[in-house]
Amino acid sequence: MTYLALNALFFVPVLVLAVVALRVHRRRGRAVPWAALAWTGLVLLVATTVFDNVLIALDIVDYDHDLTLGLRVGIAPVEDYAYSLAALVGLPSLWVLLSRPARSPRDHDGTDDEDLVAVGD
Repeated sequence: MTYLALNALFFVPVLVLAVVALRVHRRRGRAVPWAALAWTGLVLLVATTVFDNVLIALDIVDYDHDLTLGLRVGIAPVEDYAYSLAALVGLPSLWVLLSRPARSPRDHDGTDDEDLVAVGD
């Protein structure tokens, strides 16, 4: 099995998770923080590039060249970036799906918070 096929086994479920999370997020009336995701992605790609090249250079990790696409960033195969991309997409998706929707102040007892009087007023 190639590294690309192995990545697909893990990345396809992450994409399904992301589609579901995006629908839930939009149904809750929230905007997707695209700028934050872009900056996070940039940081992850830079960190992945640095650390993967170091790990491969030190012979801590190695890849069978016959099982990669042959495209590399430094000495790291491009398939190695799938893990960072899966984290970038999967973790925020899980956050959306596992978090409770925000409650309005009116949800708790039928009054607005502004209607409540503080003790001592």
